[in-house]
Amino acid sequence: MRARGVLVCAVCVLFLTAGCGVGDDRDAARTVTQRFYAAVAADDGAGACKELGEDTIKQLESQSGHDCAAAVTQLELSPGAVTSVAVYATNAKVDLDSGESAFLSPEPDGWRLSAIGCKPEEGKPRDRPLDCEVEA
Repeated sequence: MRARGVLVCAVCVLFLTAGCGVGDDRDAARTVTQRFYAAVAADDGAGACKELGEDTIKQLESQSGHDCAAAVTQLELSPGAVTSVAVYATNAKVDLDSGESAFLSPEPDGWRLSAIGCKPEEGKPRDRPLDCEVEA
């Protein structure tokens, strides 16, 4: 019976600590997204590329035929204010008031954008997959 009590305590500790850091992750995801869109709006391609994940940069350069700094400012993006941030185990989603969403993944140096310029596909139902300008 004592072993069961220890197991229950261990599970409780695990649940209590599972949410730790999520607020920090939400703040970090929000900040990365805001820095990215601000850099794009300022025509600062190099600054915008600093917020992209390594695989996202490779995909952007591959699909555009240009280096990241030149290609990222040519994307058809709809900047807006952040309306919500959701953090999951291995990614985050940031929604903007323009109707656009961005997805982030953790990298060794922090959260980086893995998909940008994501909008719902046209038509019904509204739960269709998002179509992104660039995704890794």
